[in-house]
Amino acid sequence: MKLGAIVEQFLAEERSVAVLLPESQVQALAVAATAFYCGYSDLASVPKTQLGDITLEAVISIAEWAVIKPLFLLYVERETALQTEATGMQGVGGFGRNSSEVNIEISNLEREFPQKATCVAVITIGGDEAASPLANDYNFPYGFQFPIY
Repeated sequence: MKLGAIVEQFLAEERSVAVLLPESQVQALAVAATAFYCGYSDLASVPKTQLGDITLEAVISIAEWAVIKPLFLLYVERETALQTEATGMQGVGGFGRNSSEVNIEISNLEREFPQKATCVAVITIGGDEAASPLANDYNFPYGFQFPIY
């Protein structure tokens, strides 16, 4: 699904009342969250993803959106908090968390992103000899009688 369509669906169905931001700002936040994701993993639809490839026309898979969405939601919440804090000077009461609380959660999530966004095939170097039925006859390095991993 295209990133722009995901944002439209988000605004129309998921958070139609709670988001006070204009659509263009929410779109920019979706692009920013996707760009952060691409710092650790390429988009499946665009191998070797570059910053210029991350637009509202970029195709995002369900698996990619599952990783990107929590960060996107926090970006939206932070921008909403900043706007409500700014209107607080005019006597409007705020609601929800303030921007500093959301910033802490964003920092925590961004710190976890390398583990969540990176997917690498597992390969084993050596050690396969232990699985062999001939392992008893195998001479392991440095005189050890068991494989070293």
